[in-house]
Amino acid sequence: MTSQSRTPVEARCVEAIAELDQSPYASLSVHRFAPADPSHRDREFAFSDIHEKTGVNLDDATRAYFFPNDEIHVAWRSTTEPLIVGEFCLMNIHRSLTGAIIPPEDWTLESDEEDILGDLYIIDSAPHAGTGNVAGLYVTPQGGLQVWYYDMGLHRLEQLDLDYRGYVDAALVTKGTSGWQYLFADTRFSSDELHTTALDLNVMLETFPEVFPSHEYQPLRDRFEERL
Repeated sequence: MTSQSRTPVEARCVEAIAELDQSPYASLSVHRFAPADPSHRDREFAFSDIHEKTGVNLDDATRAYFFPNDEIHVAWRSTTEPLIVGEFCLMNIHRSLTGAIIPPEDWTLESDEEDILGDLYIIDSAPHAGTGNVAGLYVTPQGGLQVWYYDMGLHRLEQLDLDYRGYVDAALVTKGTSGWQYLFADTRFSSDELHTTALDLNVMLETFPEVFPSHEYQPLRDRFEERL
């Protein structure tokens, strides 16, 4: 696909991955733009089919973030200490909302959280790391969309202070650094179970402004400090 034929968000994904690939700070282990099923490439069909099958009318902001790939996947690790890793596997929204991507199950959650997890439409995952962590869209009874993050290792399900567009933006700016979603959750990094996550995110926030100077990281730093 030529640069002229890419959607704006697809072009931004290309740029984010190129930043990682060209930086001596990161070593890529996965770099993949998966071809799309024909039904996932046609945006107007995709939006119509989503509405027909789920009742969801995507707003203009979400529609603007449509990309035709089945998934856009990158995984990386830092080349210097302290070691941090990152991964995102963003999925075509038509595939997410109408496909058969089955969310994980977790019987340790409260019953209402277990119900939400079972109803998530997965938009991001970490298949290379194999953590089982996913982010997904939850359709409210009113037809709205909420973004939730499930951490399999910690058995935590968190609603994020993000819409779909904001999730994609944050994934690209953080390069999928492990645990970045907690910056947008109602949680505290002072808890023992999030200690390692907090250390990794602090490394990201200290390092990325120098490594990727074209991006603004102060809003993320502010969120981090609010949760200490």
